[in-house]
Amino acid sequence: MLTSKPGFTVVAGVGANTAIFSVINGVLLKPLPYREPEQLVRLFESSERQPRFPMSPANFQDYREQNSTLSALALYTRTDLELSLDDKPEKLAAMRVTGGFFDLLGFRPLLGREFRREEELADNSRVVILSHGLWQRRFGSDPDIVGKAIPFSGEPFTVIGVMPANVQHVGGDYRSLPHGEGVDVWWPIGLKPEVWRKLRGAHFVNAIGRVKPGVTLADAKADFNVIAERLAQQYPNSNDGWRIAIQPLHEEIVGRTRTTLLLLLAAVVFVLLIASVNVANLILVRATARERELALRQALGARSGRLVRQMLTESLLLALLGGAAGLVLARLALAALLALAPTQLPRLQTIGIDGRILAFALGVSMLTGVLFGLAPALQSLKLNVNELLKDGGRTASGGVARRRLRDALVVAEVALALVLLIGAGLLLRSFSRLQQTDAGFNPGRVLTANLTLPAARYKEPKQVARLYQSLLERLTALQGVRTAGLSSDLPWTGYDENSGFDIEGKTSQPGQEPSGRYHFVSADYFRSIETPLLAGRFFNSADSSEAPQVIIINQSLAQTYWPGETAVGKRITFMDQPKDKDWLTVVGVVGDVKDFPHSLDAKPAFYWPVSQRPFRDMSLAVRTEGDPLTLVAAVRDELRNLDKDLPLADVRTLDTIAAEAAGGRRFTLLLTGLFALTALALAAVGIYGVMAYSVTQRTHELGIRMALGAKQSDVLGMVIRQGMKLALVGLAIGLAGAWLATRAMTSLLFGVSATDPATFAVISVVLAGVALGACFVPARRATKVDPMIALRYE
Repeated sequence: MLTSKPGFTVVAGVGANTAIFSVINGVLLKPLPYREPEQLVRLFESSERQPRFPMSPANFQDYREQNSTLSALALYTRTDLELSLDDKPEKLAAMRVTGGFFDLLGFRPLLGREFRREEELADNSRVVILSHGLWQRRFGSDPDIVGKAIPFSGEPFTVIGVMPANVQHVGGDYRSLPHGEGVDVWWPIGLKPEVWRKLRGAHFVNAIGRVKPGVTLADAKADFNVIAERLAQQYPNSNDGWRIAIQPLHEEIVGRTRTTLLLLLAAVVFVLLIASVNVANLILVRATARERELALRQALGARSGRLVRQMLTESLLLALLGGAAGLVLARLALAALLALAPTQLPRLQTIGIDGRILAFALGVSMLTGVLFGLAPALQSLKLNVNELLKDGGRTASGGVARRRLRDALVVAEVALALVLLIGAGLLLRSFSRLQQTDAGFNPGRVLTANLTLPAARYKEPKQVARLYQSLLERLTALQGVRTAGLSSDLPWTGYDENSGFDIEGKTSQPGQEPSGRYHFVSADYFRSIETPLLAGRFFNSADSSEAPQVIIINQSLAQTYWPGETAVGKRITFMDQPKDKDWLTVVGVVGDVKDFPHSLDAKPAFYWPVSQRPFRDMSLAVRTEGDPLTLVAAVRDELRNLDKDLPLADVRTLDTIAAEAAGGRRFTLLLTGLFALTALALAAVGIYGVMAYSVTQRTHELGIRMALGAKQSDVLGMVIRQGMKLALVGLAIGLAGAWLATRAMTSLLFGVSATDPATFAVISVVLAGVALGACFVPARRATKVDPMIALRYE
């Protein structure tokens, strides 16, 4: 029994469940790697239009001084640095933070010290703390590194500390890094109180805090919103309508993936249940062959409880051995899962097999053993000992009850399979709709890379503009390059920078100002990613720093603020009291670029010409004639010819970016589809097994029917009707279950209702067809029964 099919079923079921639970354990259940992580919270400024917005540095200083519910509050924002040692320029992932940032998280430097409050100020901010990895990789684990001056971005920074190897980044918006990603270096945020108080409405930094012991989230929200109301009264132009939103750090990091992971867990649990039902049916069949043995045991004095214990012991032994093998399978499956997992899945580095996983595997094995062993064990209580011990006894007194139980199990697995198949069908339709929508750009054959100009060497805006112009001219001249452009961000990289503005001739209430996502781009950027021009013109060489200020907007912004009008020629400003030179004229309207692959539409957005507003942190987009990766060396050479100390970072194709952005939904679809197909196969095997056994048991009856004149078509129809009756009952129950269960998937769907009638109908027909096929084979075998042989059966 241990070497037969039930063993394999248990191994597969336990292995798949353990692998998925390993992911859930690592992402959702393990505590964050910080001191008392349950006290950590993320803080956002919130308005009617922007429910989750970065914090203003000026507001932060007031919140830090005036709140009474947090023991610590800190800011962080990503501002990368360049390191050029031994003629090896490298762009480093750098985080600017306020004093006490590491103490708030519970980290202590391995060498040196933490940042002090006074080092937040711009004049004192040329100090750095190195990551353990950077210290080892570029400085040879120098124990005397603290106190040394290192050139970062063309300026000397003094190293004041080195962090231990276990420091994990807390995550944040697109400008930050995903949770757990490596930060190479930290440096002070460089606050200028006199500057930021004048720009109080500028929101661009991430805030993290630690609530005091005994303080609830509600207490902290109330405390901060009292301060927010006070600031709104003091600074109505910038703060009216703004409040504070607070969320636990754990929820902020993993909240977006919880639904996906729980869906996968539900899917694999469904598969395990179906597998258990199949094994239970098989053991019920085998129990029939053991009826005489069990009856003999009872006749010799075995009590009913003893028989139940024996059968449960057998099933539990099978389950535990299968569970042990399932752990081996789980390790292999987990490696495959991690290879397929999307890059945006948080806490990937924490996923693995540990004590909790071993306990889970043991629990699943025990539960599985009980699930498929309980029904046969209970059936052993209904044996008719006298009947079974008679010579030639053909049937057990519990035969009818056992048949009904087998039928009920088939109905259950058909219902479970239908729920899982409909869920997979909805995800498939959703992903198909996603692929068919217009993204607003063409990612094919576009090479991308990040470029950051150090402020120490590129102080003047004209210097920045000249370098960009020279670089783009050189790249465009390369053989195989069609166009080359620059942008402050690339599509689907998580960008979310917004700004309010005023429209000439229109007034707005405080907190209701027009707003849009802003970008800095070069003249040929839209041609490089093939975003269409809908009205007006693209930027050109005439849009210099001396020329009147211009701007391009997307279709969404044009329709939102100038519905039914021509937006080209309209003027907007970002100044409270604008002069004529402060107005920007709309010269073009471009198509919408979806913010994310799963976005239903694009947010209003506007684009500044980088020639008029030089931005030092840009991304290249080079459209090529052939494979973009063949031009990487040539692009590096052209940049090196302009400035040998400028590194080209994060080189990849736009196709890769687009694929990674859609990776989460593809991952969910792939696994759910795999589990659904497994469930379909198991349901088919279950129906086939029951019908095949039924035909075997009814061989004598079928022979009599055919001897009395029944046609082969009559026997075929009778057997198929018996199986399809069970399948249809299972389909009815499954439809009701799916109608309720799929509502939990709403957030994962795109352009498809959770109760989409077409999906429900098609999947039901497919499962009914599979059930019909599973019934047909044993039914056809029944038609080939020889009446003379059947009448001598047994």
